[in-house]
Amino acid sequence: MPNLSVIAGLTTALCWGTGDYLSRSQSERMGYYKTLIYSMMVTFLVLVALTPVVSPELSAPLIPLAVLLVAGVLNFVAFNFLYQAFHRGVVSVVAPVAYTYPAITTLLSIFILGTVLQSAEILAIAGIIIGVVLTSTRFSEIKRSTIGKGSAGLTAGFIPAAAASLFFGFVYVGVGYAAPLVSLVIPVMILRIVGIAMGLALAPALKQSARPTKGVFSNGIITMGILEAVGFLSLTYGISVPGGSLPVVTAISGMGGAVAAGYGLVLLKERLEPNQIIGVVMSLLGVFALLYLGA
Repeated sequence: MPNLSVIAGLTTALCWGTGDYLSRSQSERMGYYKTLIYSMMVTFLVLVALTPVVSPELSAPLIPLAVLLVAGVLNFVAFNFLYQAFHRGVVSVVAPVAYTYPAITTLLSIFILGTVLQSAEILAIAGIIIGVVLTSTRFSEIKRSTIGKGSAGLTAGFIPAAAASLFFGFVYVGVGYAAPLVSLVIPVMILRIVGIAMGLALAPALKQSARPTKGVFSNGIITMGILEAVGFLSLTYGISVPGGSLPVVTAISGMGGAVAAGYGLVLLKERLEPNQIIGVVMSLLGVFALLYLGA
């Protein structure tokens, strides 16, 4: 049922958008690397606790499991490219590039998994993706960043952002293939196990510290881990449910950026720029179109 995919995508966007908003303060306090690793650890522990409820009988055939292991490696690489982009570049330039991952996922899903979409669905998904890109862009920030930097300052971080989008696209295609064939908790559990292992093992090579310090399991990190677990379970459910759609779920999950912007609007008294308002409207119209098509 397409409606379930839409609802699952919205749930994922809400959870991930809230987590993204919380990650800003956590990253500033303890660094992005520790934030990434220890929030993954919390997610894994939450999944272990939820397994008896959501997946009493675990099932993971060999080929889907192998695909998920590869996806886990790509997911860790994607996150590192993403944080490199945010560190080097202007957020309002690199974020829209990174948020094109649903478009990559959709194209790969069609060519690799043989996903078939109606013309109306393609238009609705395209509207959501364009809306997400517009919502992620603040032209006032871009204008401020040009002062004293020029065009070189704007292009910094573009390549890692594009790489992150490409890798995330492959990650979600892998999840899309495996999700209907394994238990609900398996995809995110494998991704988190691989991510934690790689994060700890590669910390010296990446010149990062993964050593636990006081406060690594703060309330913020715990909340992020819980939201990540619920959001990914919702995404997996939306893909694997009969009639589920990988392009629909991933496109709507990209609206997490709009959710994060909403928190800034309410809590930090930020103002949406005209293009961001247009982006929110386009995304919502796309969602309503998908709901209508699935009715």
